[in-house]
Amino acid sequence: MNRLVAAVLVFMAAIALHPSAHAVERPPQFVAIAFDNCTELERWQELSDLAAELNKDGDRIHFTFFISGINYLAEEKRNAYEGPHQRRGASNINFGGSVAKVEKRVSFINALYARGHDIASHAVGHFDGRGWSAADWQKEFSSYAELFDNVSRLNGLPDTVKLPIPASAVVGFRAPYLSTSAGLYAALRERGFRYDTSQTGEAWQWPEKKEGLWRFNLVDLKLHRSSRHTLSMDYNFFVVQAFGLDHSTTRAQHRDEMLETYIDYFKANYAGNRAPLHIGHHFFNYHGGAYNEALKVFARAVCGLPEVRCVSYRELADFMDRLDPATLEAYRKGDFEHRPAPAIDISNAFARSQ
Repeated sequence: MNRLVAAVLVFMAAIALHPSAHAVERPPQFVAIAFDNCTELERWQELSDLAAELNKDGDRIHFTFFISGINYLAEEKRNAYEGPHQRRGASNINFGGSVAKVEKRVSFINALYARGHDIASHAVGHFDGRGWSAADWQKEFSSYAELFDNVSRLNGLPDTVKLPIPASAVVGFRAPYLSTSAGLYAALRERGFRYDTSQTGEAWQWPEKKEGLWRFNLVDLKLHRSSRHTLSMDYNFFVVQAFGLDHSTTRAQHRDEMLETYIDYFKANYAGNRAPLHIGHHFFNYHGGAYNEALKVFARAVCGLPEVRCVSYRELADFMDRLDPATLEAYRKGDFEHRPAPAIDISNAFARSQ
């Protein structure tokens, strides 16, 4: 009996000295889905409906909307904006349409923000800022704030039509065309932004903080059953798969390939070091809407799975801010108990989604 007691004591002492074979507890698998430009009202409705569907039994998903500032300004009021080195009233994408459409867009934004989704900036006129100075970016951000904070006055709308937060509370940014310059990051810091999503990286990389901003990078993905690669954004799929040309005969094939590629991305990270997923789409229906269909099926398939959190970038920034350096380094190394990726049945997924 004494030998048994001694063996138990030795075992307990070993546990006390080495309580776990791993450095940290397993992190959630974050999935961040974001949208650029954000003009078309039918897409605001479609995504509002999707979020309501997925969140009917609790918060399963929050989106991030990188909204171009021209969406806050009616076409007839376009001369209220002047971009850096541009003529007054110029923009690379359409303005906000009629005054009534601007008002409706603001209503969608307010409702989604109240439900936990994030409003972020995509600059104003969708110009290529790779050659801009810090002063140029500051001018563009000042224009964004003017349009954001004065949407009623600039469009001749009632004072009750306003966005849910001041422009100073917008803390996330994605550069048009992902075109950046050294001056951008100086301007973002001065403006109090918390995160930027204008860079690219690898699928297994955890975010890092540079120059005071969390970098949430779009990632390089290998297309399912293909040697080709693309960025985790719908437009890039469109160029790689279809050379930017919409042919109805290839829509289903390319839609399925996107979905399978996203599932591959999810499973690899879920079973790996749990680096957050970064997926970027536009409101525009590239390839006849095939990619939007793929994204909706993907969100329905993974958001709500065990240990999965489909979050806005603001929420991801909150999580990252709470991490101490040692924990973040352990996540990067995958120094936690791993779990196999869940089985995901996407057979007949598009038939079921109709």
